[in-house]
Amino acid sequence: MAQINPFASLVMLISASIASSLLSGYETVAVLLLVLIVPFFFNVNILKVMWSMKVMLITALLIFLFSYFGKGSLLSSISESAKFLSVIGLSALYIKKSDLIDLATTMGSILSPLLGKRGRKASSAVMMTLALFPIIFSTATEMMNARKSRGGSFLYHPIKSITEYTVSMMRLLFQKVVIFQDALYSRSWTTGGERTKVVLGKRDWVLMILAFILLIGFVLWKKVF
Repeated sequence: MAQINPFASLVMLISASIASSLLSGYETVAVLLLVLIVPFFFNVNILKVMWSMKVMLITALLIFLFSYFGKGSLLSSISESAKFLSVIGLSALYIKKSDLIDLATTMGSILSPLLGKRGRKASSAVMMTLALFPIIFSTATEMMNARKSRGGSFLYHPIKSITEYTVSMMRLLFQKVVIFQDALYSRSWTTGGERTKVVLGKRDWVLMILAFILLIGFVLWKKVF
């Protein structure tokens, strides 16, 4: 069975993200449960994937705390964190299952006739942005393992611990990004370079159109009700 083109998957992911931003209360919690449960039927342990992104979990916790202290509503605070975790979970699943090179080549094939070299640069920028996610996840895991090996814990002085962890992780992340950039340049990679053309199949077009129709219908439904 042919796989869905990464560009079509990205369009569906963006549509789902926009739709999730319109949810509220128990709806966001229900969507988060679906994001956590459904991948198991496709042999993907999304809980394990998300647990490896501890920095994102910490961010979700901070979103909950700041929302609760600001609004004083427990349901609203849980809803804000659930929205964030749902988008992060879907993004992690997309990164795990999609070929970023195919994404860049497909975007380049679509945008190049319209924008020329700028189209190829735009597709490369998207690919580079998504390629940073695995680096962020691995860096967060390395930092957490290093902290555990030294007997560190977030329970003691949580604000100070989170601040130190975040600053150290950002420093290590910048170093890895520079190494990643040097590896690309050493292979004569350029943002505006020619890419192998990839054509979207009928199935991809049907899925993208369906995602767009569902998004429009959902937006109209939320406006009415």
